[in-house]
Amino acid sequence: MSKKNDKAYCKSTMRTIVTNAVCGRATQTCQTTIYMNPEENLEPDRILGCAIKNAKILENRFEGFTKDKMKIKIDGEFEVHVWYEAGGDTAVSKNNAKFSEIVLIKSIEGENHYEQEYANKIITAWISKKPVSQGTMIVNRSGAPAIAIQTEYELGVEVMGETKINILSYALNKHNTEKDESFDDLLKDNIDYDDVD
Repeated sequence: MSKKNDKAYCKSTMRTIVTNAVCGRATQTCQTTIYMNPEENLEPDRILGCAIKNAKILENRFEGFTKDKMKIKIDGEFEVHVWYEAGGDTAVSKNNAKFSEIVLIKSIEGENHYEQEYANKIITAWISKKPVSQGTMIVNRSGAPAIAIQTEYELGVEVMGETKINILSYALNKHNTEKDESFDDLLKDNIDYDDVD
């Protein structure tokens, strides 16, 4: 089959595929200081230990947009338990600490989008590294003793949404077919091996 007939035999068109895809993903290390008040009438002498548990995400949402970044706000909480010595006795204080962090995600779309275009996008946030205590100390806060706990944790976030992909597709033109030939055979016949180095 001649190349002239091949062009008539094979017809190309541009098609658009609509699918869900990851629009951006990021992880961020966060640090925050939690302040706890000791039990009533107790003034801590020294910190004996600290435990942080039951960390969870409460909410996540779009906070803002720039030309190439999405701002995702993540709210969560965790429990903090502190053991300390006060007047020769051991006491325990517990606090439910909340956190609120902004995570920046580079948008692979690379354009300035309006907020309504993100309405159908799905945000998935998680705690990739659970909160741990980086150090504790007894401080004076507003004239009263308090316990300060420096915490560190890592948050992850992923944004998924509808995206469009343009592909070039080929269809067989049956009106100009002189013989029954598969599309794979047609592509093989169209390769000019003389041009290959």
